[in-house]
Amino acid sequence: MRSTLLSLSLLSLLGLSAGQPRHQHQHLHRHRANRAPIAKREKITVTDSKYSTTTEVPEVVVYVDQNNNPIRTTTETVVYVPASVEMYEASTPTTPTTEISPLSTKAAPVVESEPSSYQAASPTTQQTSSSQHVSSADSYPTSSKSASSSAASPSSSSGALHGVAYSPYKGNGECKTADEVDADFALIAKDYGVIRLYGVDCDQVATAYAAAKKYGNKLFLGIFDINSIEDGVSTMATGVQNDWDIVDTVSVGNELVNDGGATVDQSISALSQTRSLLRSAGYEGPVVIVDTFVAILAHPELCDESDYCAVNVHPFFDPNTGPDGAGSFVTSTISNIRSKLSDSSKRIVVTETGWPWQGEANGEAVPGMDQQSTALSSIKKAYASNASNLILFTAFNDMWKKAEAATFMAEQYWGMGGQYSPCDEEDGLVA
Repeated sequence: MRSTLLSLSLLSLLGLSAGQPRHQHQHLHRHRANRAPIAKREKITVTDSKYSTTTEVPEVVVYVDQNNNPIRTTTETVVYVPASVEMYEASTPTTPTTEISPLSTKAAPVVESEPSSYQAASPTTQQTSSSQHVSSADSYPTSSKSASSSAASPSSSSGALHGVAYSPYKGNGECKTADEVDADFALIAKDYGVIRLYGVDCDQVATAYAAAKKYGNKLFLGIFDINSIEDGVSTMATGVQNDWDIVDTVSVGNELVNDGGATVDQSISALSQTRSLLRSAGYEGPVVIVDTFVAILAHPELCDESDYCAVNVHPFFDPNTGPDGAGSFVTSTISNIRSKLSDSSKRIVVTETGWPWQGEANGEAVPGMDQQSTALSSIKKAYASNASNLILFTAFNDMWKKAEAATFMAEQYWGMGGQYSPCDEEDGLVA
């Protein structure tokens, strides 16, 4: 599958919600449910002169508004019709016909035979099978665009392992102690090479550093609040005791463009400032912006400016992707992102992906223990030869979050294998 961008002109459709964290934490594991009221159509017909025959392709469709802000993702059947065929069949179309136009900040042409709220932006034209997507994702080397890109690969001790996201918050909203963080790492360290953090609050850099040194992990650190970059870098340097060899990557923000928390220019400016401060502090590794695949498809410059491309891809929020299709969804999305980068050889790391084990169904995306196992197996299989470019979400259930209908009551239940942090079990917060 590929990913097609469709734009909608009605801002009233922008009815999206995200899981809300407890207010005292700077970091949010935001999940976009992308539940705008857009009816699934049987097929979308696109006129494209690059095709010599009519071709049907299942694709991930990304709906955006007239300003290219992401609204919803789903899987549709796209019918590519050669221009010559469309001329003769236009009088009796069986599905709406879409004219191709470049994706821009201007309103695109209106889709013919559809309500005026639908407009079209250009889909990509790269077409490969799921197995080819996996090969493509695995075969590109780390980019040499910047001096720090060569440092993007994890150490040899962790390069064969997937990474995992981790939160230092107890289910009651309090910060985990150093002993509680150590107990968490004792359970997960051997299975994951890189542990991803998102911020610097709760003394998490220092506590995670001590645990990572003890158990042999690398840390993927984050500056979540881009309004406090200088303080964040200082806290980070102190937390790792200037032992930067343990740091695999530093991220700037998490899904800020997708969530409207920052503009593209603000994110890139924050990236530049963070990189400069980190270099002065002695860190020479990669610095990246992390955002959703929807935001990056619309704004590939977020990746172009980063030392490698860091993207969150959650197949659960596509109502037409079941657990067994999770791996294909991820790899096809990455293939599509690659086609939009200025450097097609640039490294791309999936910085969040997973599947909830509890919650409400989202079409074919059904939570459950068996479903999570199937989805994770599908994703891991897709990255079997490229494990260091995959970070799973998340190490433990995040009981500090708020369950909401907008995220299918699943926001708390993405822990690997349904696993709870020992401190939450002790506090009786196990559901």
